[in-house]
Amino acid sequence: MRQGKLVLPAPEDAIEFAAVIIDPPVSEQPIKEVSRPEIVVGPVTIRLEEGASVARIAAIARALAASA
Repeated sequence: MRQGKLVLPAPEDAIEFAAVIIDPPVSEQPIKEVSRPEIVVGPVTIRLEEGASVARIAAIARALAASA
């Protein structure tokens, strides 16, 4: 079996720095307040009645997950 070593050039200074590139912040759409729940899946928005129960929201979420 042949073993080798990776040889790197000696650093020019006692301290080396790496360049850091920072992307500009991504503008997010503002969150709009609604009085009734909405479920957004891609381009589809499902608007439920005001005061929809947790069970109803969960049933819709399960149906959407099953169809995916």
